[in-house]
Amino acid sequence: MNAQVLMLPLTLAFVNCFTGPGFEHFQNFIMAHVALLGFSHCVAETMRITGIHHRKHWTTPYVFLRKGRWSCRQVSQTLLDLITDRLAITEEIIVAIDDTLVKKWGKKFFGLGYYPDPTDKNPGAHKRRMLGHCWVVMALLWEQGGRWFAFPLSALLFVPEKACETGWKFLTKIELAVMLVRGLRWPAKRLVLVVDNLYAKAKLAEIETPDNNVVLVSRLRSNAALYEPPPKKKRKGRGRPAKRGKKVSAKQLWLRRSQRRKIKARIYGKTVTIEAFVGVMIPSRTFGEKPILVIIFPQRGGKKMNVFFSTELTMDPVRLLEIYSARFKIEELFREIKTAGGFGDYRQRSFKAIKRHAALCLVAYCFLRLLSVTVVGAEAIEAEPWWSPAGPPSPTRLRRAFFKALRISGSLHSNPIPNENMRLKEAA
Repeated sequence: MNAQVLMLPLTLAFVNCFTGPGFEHFQNFIMAHVALLGFSHCVAETMRITGIHHRKHWTTPYVFLRKGRWSCRQVSQTLLDLITDRLAITEEIIVAIDDTLVKKWGKKFFGLGYYPDPTDKNPGAHKRRMLGHCWVVMALLWEQGGRWFAFPLSALLFVPEKACETGWKFLTKIELAVMLVRGLRWPAKRLVLVVDNLYAKAKLAEIETPDNNVVLVSRLRSNAALYEPPPKKKRKGRGRPAKRGKKVSAKQLWLRRSQRRKIKARIYGKTVTIEAFVGVMIPSRTFGEKPILVIIFPQRGGKKMNVFFSTELTMDPVRLLEIYSARFKIEELFREIKTAGGFGDYRQRSFKAIKRHAALCLVAYCFLRLLSVTVVGAEAIEAEPWWSPAGPPSPTRLRRAFFKALRISGSLHSNPIPNENMRLKEAA
């Protein structure tokens, strides 16, 4: 396998995003991020892997990240166009948005804050806070043969209000999510946003783009306030017409047996049959005034209700549940880019360098995922010939294959210098 031959067509799509020297740095960073496995994805390691330190000064990659003339938004747009072109996506684009925590500590790190750690399962975890960065990430979801794949497009750093420096405008996570959606030009007629209940807010539900029909798919709390559509007036009277009808709970709607439907959907890789309430309701005033399509059925315990919704009233309930279940792929994406992709391995302190490091990590991961689902015979690209599981290889498996194909040394210091005080026998 020739790693450079596989990566060259993908990297050439970004040639207009950089200057001549900047594009060379981009290629070196991408090849290093793709092949590094088990080592930190810091600048020093990328220079060692690609051997650029033999040709250029060790400070030039830092200058490329901190002062280089290139835009993360243009890189994300080029990445989106490349993915949609390779996967032939023209009608509908499904996008998941969520946030993830990267643990960081140290002096003069921009935007550090204290956040709850979702991976902490020890007693009292809800009271503890971890120091680090919180990233709002947007990823494209794509289905092939009943399996869903996630392609990260862009990320923005959430800065707590207390950590905002002079002149830095504080933005909530919802506002950052809106910026991510509006910051790109979507080459499709229909855009479906899939978010968790914490992002199910009016700003995302009412978002509009000039060239796309935007649909929001999410879930509500089990005790969320729902209203029936307003009744039609039989005759004209004084006052404005009502915008909402009777207030009802999710449990009350579920008890309406006449409005239940049996839904057979494929959720998390399994085909299940669910008896659920399906109807058009109006959400609370904080969410907006537009009606939504809701699907309500009990949770496993039976005490609380699951409430899923879509802002498109004509969406198929089966499609709604399948799209929302595919949102979990962004959680798997977070685990891969943080454990093997180097998403949190940056050591720069400035905001621009941190953001650009994150953008390059997302591009490298998308390259690996594109190769796994588009290259003919990608199952044969394995680090060990005896291990050939069914289906396209994961990005981590491809990382290991690139690691071995490029003959990367596992030693941080391939030619150590003996200590001058060492005995002659030990030095020999």
